[in-house]
Amino acid sequence: MAFRLPTRTWWLLPVMSLLAATSVSSPPQPVSETHFQDTIRPLLVKYCAECHSDEDASEGIAFLTDRTPQAVSENRAIWSSVAEQLINRTMPPADELQPKEEERIEAAHWIDRHLRSTACDLGPYAGAPVQRRLNREQYEYAIEDLTGLEFDFVESFPADSGGGEGFNNNGELLFLPPLLMERYLEVADQIVDRLVVVPTLDATFRPRVSRDGSARLVNQDSGMPFLLVPSSDDSVTEASLQWVVYEAGDYSLKTRFRSRSSDASRVRMDWNGKALETIETQGKVSVFEDVRNIRLTKGAHRFSFAAEQTSASIELIDVTVKKLGTIDKERLAATKRLLHSVGDQTHDGSSEIANKGSRDAARAALADFGRRAWRRTLTEAEIERLLALFTRGSSRGEPFEQALKLPLKAILVSPKFLFISESASASETDQPVSDLELASRLSFFLWNSLPDDQLISSAESNQLHRPRVLREQVRRMLNDPRSSRFARAFAGQWLGTEAVGRTKIPDTNFFRPPYSAELVRDLRRQVTETMTWMIRQDLPITDWLGAEETLLNKRLAEHYGMTPVPSSDEKFIPVAKSRSARSSVLGMGAVHMLTSYSRRTSPVLRGGWVLETLFGVHLPAPPPDAGDLPGGENENKKRTVRQRLEAHRENPTCAACHDLIDPIGFGLENFDVLGRFREKEGENAIDTAGRMPSGETFAGPDELREILLDRKDDFREQYCRKMLGFALARSLTDADACTINRLTEQLSRSDDRTVALIESIVFSHPFLHRKGSKP
Repeated sequence: MAFRLPTRTWWLLPVMSLLAATSVSSPPQPVSETHFQDTIRPLLVKYCAECHSDEDASEGIAFLTDRTPQAVSENRAIWSSVAEQLINRTMPPADELQPKEEERIEAAHWIDRHLRSTACDLGPYAGAPVQRRLNREQYEYAIEDLTGLEFDFVESFPADSGGGEGFNNNGELLFLPPLLMERYLEVADQIVDRLVVVPTLDATFRPRVSRDGSARLVNQDSGMPFLLVPSSDDSVTEASLQWVVYEAGDYSLKTRFRSRSSDASRVRMDWNGKALETIETQGKVSVFEDVRNIRLTKGAHRFSFAAEQTSASIELIDVTVKKLGTIDKERLAATKRLLHSVGDQTHDGSSEIANKGSRDAARAALADFGRRAWRRTLTEAEIERLLALFTRGSSRGEPFEQALKLPLKAILVSPKFLFISESASASETDQPVSDLELASRLSFFLWNSLPDDQLISSAESNQLHRPRVLREQVRRMLNDPRSSRFARAFAGQWLGTEAVGRTKIPDTNFFRPPYSAELVRDLRRQVTETMTWMIRQDLPITDWLGAEETLLNKRLAEHYGMTPVPSSDEKFIPVAKSRSARSSVLGMGAVHMLTSYSRRTSPVLRGGWVLETLFGVHLPAPPPDAGDLPGGENENKKRTVRQRLEAHRENPTCAACHDLIDPIGFGLENFDVLGRFREKEGENAIDTAGRMPSGETFAGPDELREILLDRKDDFREQYCRKMLGFALARSLTDADACTINRLTEQLSRSDDRTVALIESIVFSHPFLHRKGSKP
């Protein structure tokens, strides 16, 4: 059987998995320059040549064609896989001749040491900038930061796929399909309509008579009342009112008439060409009113009034139109922020702006909004193009606020807002990104949104790249509430828990009543709150493996059966449990739900999740003849999941991988599908004892956690890799190995502090530079 290249991120530096017998954090150099040719390669030939012969490189993975250390370092992807599978004991296959333990470790460690020591031989690597659109969360946060308003339309956008390191901000997958562009156009209308409050309509219209004898109603005109009389040919003479509604809603329509006769009279009201109602005067000689409420949509509306056949004459005095209800205070505040540079808002939403239709007022509002949306100051040509759109509306008689909507929409549907772009470098060498590009890199890394005014100003003054200024900005941004967006996006996608309650749902009928939408939301929130707490308190990243405190709210504490119980369901607080079964990511219910089937737990899923997610171990796909777990989902009383899995593991084809995966999963069997602690499964006691292939034994989640804590070197490297991939918003390549090594070393020297890692990434070569485009 041949070595299998892992199907995901197989090109990265080898992770010395948690099953390694010794640490490799500070590897010594090889004992001699010919150690590979004299010792390592002969050993691999002995145990691997049958499937990986250097004589036939066209079949399988012929890594034995590499005869020198230089060749090994040039084929890092393949050799990292060789080292990993040796140390995980997944190769050679169980039915082949096996190396002695010391031989296995010596070969794997030499490969790892060599790849680490040569990682930076080619110098630092920046990577090419990838133009990418904002993903769903970034778009939502950007609109919220721009307007100060929350919207709920983003869920209707197509979901973004996770690429590269598993994050949905990866630029290689963030293209713009036509359907999404149509959606952007639709929601831009909704955004600007809610953002910009047009002055409330409360106006009285009076008739003005034209030369042809017709009448139209004009706002506050001082004309005389218009006489509505039937004409001699039995047609009617009418007055009409036409106006544009800019805010859809309920309107009051009050019409005043005066009858000149005691005879009964009738007036017909039409709305947009359709009969609305006929008004009876009931023979009164006086002024009478008709008041009605009507719901109007945005757009032009026409009302007409005409006397039907009657001997009486009726005068139309005036028509008063008024929008009902009050304007949302949040909308008024948003409009005030938008127009802060050109005037204030009064209580009813109208603006106190001198010369409301002036281009100068529009210029000020558009320049400010555009600067924040496009992450830079707009050029004069860009402002003029936007002002041309404003003038188009203003020339149609639109109010100042309404005329602003079209250019605001143009800003929101522009690629300069929707895309994160960086200029390409024509140099052959890596070049520093500009300060404005750095500002966007920072904000989309730490806030998952746009840079604010302070960040843009620092960039435009060419100060942001200075180490002291950059460090101050990072600290400021991490202390800002918006950093919780980074916490949610990074931790939730790295751990996979954002899928809980969305694409990963247990059998809700089977688990009611404990399962609820509120519980699922809290399970996801616990991950976000934990990451946020680690940032705020600058805690070590190893707290994911074993912290002294657990972040809980009242609902989760009661669900977990933990004390003391916090008083609030909304606020998460740290509960000290001194390394209880809950004091690590392994105690989080979101992880348990993620790594279970709909009705039962899965040691295989849980063990695999720990190895891959926390320690970066690449597990091969199961062979086609692996089969399914005996008993199906419903057999949960006669045998435990572990007992059924033991029978499954008797298959030699399955044993090699399951010996690696299952022990960890067995140690987590005390947690059910919803994360509740249990001692029994059905009628049977749960056996949580396990033995690692490297010899360590444990019983239960507490002892398992202590073993995992001893392997923090591997966790540290995996964590650095994941956060770097998130920060760069691209797939990592083998050339990023040097940066990962340096980040790992810096993190180790800083006591594994979370903020220290974030700062190291911001100051890393690939974050501050981009690759030259010349070959």
